Amino acid sequence: MFQVLPDRDTRSHANDLNLAKSMADASYQVVINAAEITGHVEDITNRIVEQTELLGAVASSIKDMTDINTCIATSAHELLVGANIVTDRMSEVQAAATRSIGEAIGLIEDTATIVDRLPAIKGALDEIARAVDGFGEVAKLRDRVVRRAASIAESTARNREHCEEILEDVAQLNDAELATKEDSKNVSNQCLQLSDLGAELYYTILASGVETADTPFIEVVIETAKTITAALEEALDNEEIDLETLFDEDYVQMPDIEPPKYTTRWLPLIEKLIPPICEPLSTMAPDVVLCTITDRNAYMPVNNLKFSHPPTNDPAWNATHSRYRIRHRDRISARIARSTKPFLVTVFRRRLGDCTQILKDVSSPIFIKGRLWGNVRMLILIKVENVDYILKQMDIHRAVEKMRGGDAAGIGKRTLDLGTERPEQRRDYPKKFCFHHAGRLKVIDNQDIQLFFAKDRLVFVQTEDGRQHSIRSTLSELEEKLDGSQFMRCHRNYIVNMNKIEYLTNWFNRGYLLTLKSATKTEIPVSRVFVKHLKKYFEFD
Repeated sequence: MFQVLPDRDTRSHANDLNLAKSMADASYQVVINAAEITGHVEDITNRIVEQTELLGAVASSIKDMTDINTCIATSAHELLVGANIVTDRMSEVQAAATRSIGEAIGLIEDTATIVDRLPAIKGALDEIARAVDGFGEVAKLRDRVVRRAASIAESTARNREHCEEILEDVAQLNDAELATKEDSKNVSNQCLQLSDLGAELYYTILASGVETADTPFIEVVIETAKTITAALEEALDNEEIDLETLFDEDYVQMPDIEPPKYTTRWLPLIEKLIPPICEPLSTMAPDVVLCTITDRNAYMPVNNLKFSHPPTNDPAWNATHSRYRIRHRDRISARIARSTKPFLVTVFRRRLGDCTQILKDVSSPIFIKGRLWGNVRMLILIKVENVDYILKQMDIHRAVEKMRGGDAAGIGKRTLDLGTERPEQRRDYPKKFCFHHAGRLKVIDNQDIQLFFAKDRLVFVQTEDGRQHSIRSTLSELEEKLDGSQFMRCHRNYIVNMNKIEYLTNWFNRGYLLTLKSATKTEIPVSRVFVKHLKKYFEFD
């Protein structure tokens, strides 16, 4: 007995087929991971928007406080004006008393009429006595008014300083929020690029004839697109609709419905032809979520019965159960709608009500008379367990380079290690700085620098001898260049040399006041936002 062994060509073909399937599985997993990361980045971006709106509300409240302080200051000013009026009245009373005394002396000197004028003299003396008694009360009242006005003015000044400090902190937080939002946008774009690379590789492998678990769905979607194409072209031939109407892009919004719904001139024909074709496919497998069509602008005119309930007054309910005649405006839907490839497999994350799903979209284009009209789309639920591991620290740039084969250290390796943390890189910080001064470059050693500060839209460096030089860099640029173990950003307007600090003093709003080592004893505030950085340099009792 002997055994017939496969020849070399057969073994080579089998090895290539296994390799292609392994690459398809790897690229498919990359697409799933990128979709999950993109979803989390979108959540972070939404939270950033909410925080930015909250900061706006805080800033508005602070403005209201400032307006109140202005009213208090105005009231204090009015009290001072009142006190001055009282003082003027006292002066008038005193003048009247003086006149009365003069009149009394004149009466006394006039002995001939003294007896007749005695009642008048008595009245004048009584008036003098009352005026003298009133002087004490008026003086006390004036003193109270002055003390109260001074107290109000002092409280107003403290409140104004406090409001300015809070506004400064809000500005710092707003800057940080904007920077984080921009970083999130960049990460989202990189994730989409990674997803595109994985999808392109997966498409190439499938198009080469390698069968995967998606092959049956792809074949069904392609055949469905051909069926719909034939049905629409037959309607054109039978003059049920003309070509211009079929390609109409005038989407008319229906009134009083949220989320918005739209109609078009070709909608009645689509509502008649498409549901009988797509509805049976929505139940072809347990994990199929839906099967329907969208036009080239991602407008979904019809949907399966389970998503085609009449709209109500509840927008949240409509978004989950009334998902027809809607326009998708996300980047993934736009890319699918414009695709002209024979088929496309896209993985993305979708939030439907309180449920978040990872979905696989298998689509195929619909061409009418050689023009792209839209796409057949079948959504399939992907059951992913323990997806949180994707959120480990990873280097998107290195992952993309590995996908492109550009990592010189990883040539020959096709497995992406997304969980590997990037080793910390050592940086060589400059020891000296050069600044333009009197037509030349002045060299200053880091040890001689006390601080950098911004004033009137200019940035200055101050040395230990108290001299100041204007420089061209911004504080943010300097913060990137400087050694963080020596220099610290302590305020929106200040970067200080930590080796030049002599004293720390508690300040407003749980901040600190830094006193630097110098003859001038320069004082620098530390905003509350930067206190946590300050505590990394000092051990507090």
